[in-house]
Amino acid sequence: MSRKTNTLETMRFALELLKRIPKTHKVSAQELLKQLTDAGFQRDLRTVQRQLDELTHHFEIERDDRSKPYGYQWKQQAKGLSLPSLTDKESLVLA
Repeated sequence: MSRKTNTLETMRFALELLKRIPKTHKVSAQELLKQLTDAGFQRDLRTVQRQLDELTHHFEIERDDRSKPYGYQWKQQAKGLSLPSLTDKESLVLA
């Protein structure tokens, strides 16, 4: 995939990825890629991995990197993705 995506498409992809990260169990980047592909997003595995890495820095998502493939899930105390109650920082990121 050498196609450069625009900012809105990147945001849609990130939000879709956030929605698919479970709270009760871990999911691999490969599993998320399959779900996203089924939903019509055309990305490669490395793009999904990079996006997940970025999301773990900005949201309460944990990455289990004890073995490969890494597993991702929302932290237990995390509220998940709740758009109606965005912080000022999250609102700015979305804008």
